[in-house]
Amino acid sequence: MPKAALKRVNLMLEESKLRRLRRQNRARSNSEAVRMAIDRELAITGIQNALRGLQRIGGVEDVFNRASVRGK
Repeated sequence: MPKAALKRVNLMLEESKLRRLRRQNRARSNSEAVRMAIDRELAITGIQNALRGLQRIGGVEDVFNRASVRGK
């Protein structure tokens, strides 16, 4: 997979939140932490859109009848 082109931008961020994000993601730099957060948000949005699409077409069929077993 080819490496994506990077663009330099200036951002105003809360230092404490950036430090927390960097620590949680074990990122080597602030830039890496922000890129990881953006990638995660894009992935979550894609998953949510796919689930909404499934819901519109009737959802997922429980062929093994395991939905009623939850919570045990």
